Amino acid sequence: MSKIKMAFIGYFVVGNDREVVELIWFPTGGGKTEAYLGLAAFFMFHRRLVGSDDVGVNVLMRYTLRLLTAQQFQRASALIVAMEYLRRQNKPLGSAEFSIGIWLGSATSPNSRQEAVQVHRSLVRGERNATNKFILSRCPWCGAHMGPVNLPPRAAPAIPKCLGYERSGPSVVFKCPDAACDFQAGLPVYVVDEDIYEKRPTLVIGTVDKFAMLAWEPSARSLFGLDANGVRTCSPPGLIIQDELHLISGPLGSMVGLYEGVIEELCTDRRGDDPVVPKLICSTATIRRYKDQVRALYGRTRTVLFPPPGLSADDSFFATRERLENGVTGGRRYVGIFAPGLGSLQTVQVRTFTALLQAPMLLDKGEQDPWWTLLTFFNSLRELGTTLSLFQSDIPDYQNVLRNRFSLKGPQIRRLRNILELTGRLQGDEVQESIDSLEIPSTSSTPRPVDVCLASNIIEVGVDIDRLSLICVVGQPKTTSQYIQVTGRIGRKKDRPGLVVAIYGASKPRDRSHFERFRSYHERLYAHVEPTSVTPFSPPALERALHAVMAAYARQAGDVGQAQSPNPYPQELMESLKELLEKRAAIVDGPEVPNLVNTFSQREAQWKRWQRIRWKGNPTLENTPLLREAGSYAPPYIANVSWSTPMSMRNVDAECQVEITQNYLNDGDAIQ
Repeated sequence: MSKIKMAFIGYFVVGNDREVVELIWFPTGGGKTEAYLGLAAFFMFHRRLVGSDDVGVNVLMRYTLRLLTAQQFQRASALIVAMEYLRRQNKPLGSAEFSIGIWLGSATSPNSRQEAVQVHRSLVRGERNATNKFILSRCPWCGAHMGPVNLPPRAAPAIPKCLGYERSGPSVVFKCPDAACDFQAGLPVYVVDEDIYEKRPTLVIGTVDKFAMLAWEPSARSLFGLDANGVRTCSPPGLIIQDELHLISGPLGSMVGLYEGVIEELCTDRRGDDPVVPKLICSTATIRRYKDQVRALYGRTRTVLFPPPGLSADDSFFATRERLENGVTGGRRYVGIFAPGLGSLQTVQVRTFTALLQAPMLLDKGEQDPWWTLLTFFNSLRELGTTLSLFQSDIPDYQNVLRNRFSLKGPQIRRLRNILELTGRLQGDEVQESIDSLEIPSTSSTPRPVDVCLASNIIEVGVDIDRLSLICVVGQPKTTSQYIQVTGRIGRKKDRPGLVVAIYGASKPRDRSHFERFRSYHERLYAHVEPTSVTPFSPPALERALHAVMAAYARQAGDVGQAQSPNPYPQELMESLKELLEKRAAIVDGPEVPNLVNTFSQREAQWKRWQRIRWKGNPTLENTPLLREAGSYAPPYIANVSWSTPMSMRNVDAECQVEITQNYLNDGDAIQ
């Protein structure tokens, strides 16, 4: 186990102050994920040894992007099955299994058992357009393939088209297809929302967006150890891990910070004399003014940076600069390309990409793999689409130019056979397939390795593939934090240094500025990280989501009747919520407390005046629910007596209907 992992676990065990937020700040590829996974394992074992009957969700692990969540789910699943294997051999760990669940939106995982059965049926039948929403693509214990199988068109009907996913009662379960695997009878992995609410996995992984569903789904209370009447039956999650803290900023951070008061309250155990709050662990590689951001998000005034600064940058005990045997330092090299004489950015790309793709052909077979796949990053999908057309015409033409110039023969000529797109336009299962294809080495013939990967900001976090060593960044990213995260995808192994090639546009002043100070900028790269802004109690945030927080608290902490109907108004619950939010607002942004009180009073008056009897459902003139989906159109007679409530914390802007009118003809002005 590495120094950072051992030291962090020991640091957490010695400390007994749960109010303190621990922030793991470490460069990309330094082992942050392994550190907090090791801590999570220690915490889950400890709780089970203290009380084997206290079974429920122990750890909440939250991410921001679905790509990052899906890949970390694979890692965490391997940890959980290893813990479950040990539990079966050690009686003090109790009879309840260690398990893991992933809590995502319907676009990535099934939100109901009915949907899971439909997806499974499509996969078993081998339907061409079937989407695999079960996420798990291989057994986390033995590595056996799970999911759809690519069969030849005339394969025998008896050969299964889908492995590892089996129908069990009303839902779908995971069973390793390898008969020799220890988990052939079943894996403790759950991806269906209804199964997660029932099973209450030991570790639950999800995106921060999903917690907006607390206002819509009362069954989610089981994740916090509450029964249908709001009575605590087991300990709530005692450890909350937030990865990539720097991404919880701007509008998303403001929304998250507002919901965070309810989430922390649901995770607080008040059965004893003193309330026990959850321990918060955050991690990031790029952040500035972290204390302000933590205070705004979590209402905590004490934050400790881990690892603490050492006396030397070369060896601070937690991190050691590693050198290769020949004395050459590994890591990444940065190269800037600024060529105004070529006329256009597309011409620069053609020549740069062609040279980078041709260069590995001059190396020995054993040395080609790190440089074989060219990872390219674009700031917009428009630029990505333009470059894709270059790979179809201009770049092959320029390859012929190089062939004639250097008299290259057949085996020496690079041929592009596999060009991959990795953007947010991909479906959930396609994203995982793309990640898996990037791991195929250059020596493979079937399947073919990826020659070029055209990527957007989806690769900013979550793509941890050791074989990649070459990336080309087209245009300077908008923030230094994004630049560090993107370029951190390559050169992650000590024996495989990375090369970052930045192409600057001659017509962009910002690109020219970065090229002019290229050396000084990269020498102090982390010092240029911009501070983030989080304002959870600002008027726009309160206007969009305060009523959602009120509904979430009522539906999660209230009794059965309150969870099913908003009538009557839960006076006692709302008074406690108001007090809770006022305390947090005073810590986060004191001047906004009067605005919070005023907005809360307005929502309270609306709730009492409308007297809605349903939380959600199809709105009608006679029976309009209190909550309606944010962003969807609602006629005035419904919009005036219901709340536009987000189902996600990202896209909270409303839509409108366009109507073609000829009223301008009545103005009397002649149309020329």
